[in-house]
Amino acid sequence: MKKIAFFSAIVLLLAATSCKDRNSIVVNADATPQLNNINDSLSWALGFSMAQNLAATGVEINREVLFQSICATLDSKQQPMTQRTTTELLMDLEQRAAMNRMQNSEAQMKEVRAREEVYFSKLMQDNPNVKKSDMGFYYEILKQGNGKIGQIGNIVVFDYKGLLTNGQIFDQTYGNRDAITHVIDDGMMPGLTEAFCMMPAGSTYRFYFPCEMGFGAKGTADIPPYATLIYEIELHEVK
Repeated sequence: MKKIAFFSAIVLLLAATSCKDRNSIVVNADATPQLNNINDSLSWALGFSMAQNLAATGVEINREVLFQSICATLDSKQQPMTQRTTTELLMDLEQRAAMNRMQNSEAQMKEVRAREEVYFSKLMQDNPNVKKSDMGFYYEILKQGNGKIGQIGNIVVFDYKGLLTNGQIFDQTYGNRDAITHVIDDGMMPGLTEAFCMMPAGSTYRFYFPCEMGFGAKGTADIPPYATLIYEIELHEVK
């Protein structure tokens, strides 16, 4: 998908960009952009998308040559490279971009794991009621029920509160909506799937999930990437 998006942005930009006065293009990067119509807005959006993809490759771009290439292509001028060479270069660039993304992700995860190790160590030191599960997340029993324990495919009815480690609530049912009814399956956040398979109905647990058992590097609209998550779950029923 990244490869498709990268090439699509370039093709669309070449098709939409106007290169008037091509021999005397001057770009003031510090000026406030004037977007006077839909074509201006589209051009800016395409440029933004292409720039993000280019930045993600980690390759230093010669902007002057880039602009010359766009204008020469729009003017149907002779290209300094064959189509085959161009395609091979872009494929190599995509491979380098993928490698760069992977290395950045690995470096980020290493930092996150080190941060979480400190956080969970202090958590257990400060609160002896917190235990570590075999699955790698941490939990505290606030109220122990004696009902049915969930399994994959069961339906659970529960209320919950979700927090970041700084105490900020990113979502909750309390005061917002009715209790949630959901099937325990792979469509759930990984940590929640495991949580419902250890809680008896009638219980209230507080769970501490490492980012890999939450929403990982992607995050959500309300949850930052690589966030450690806290869930307080009140399990009403398993059926």
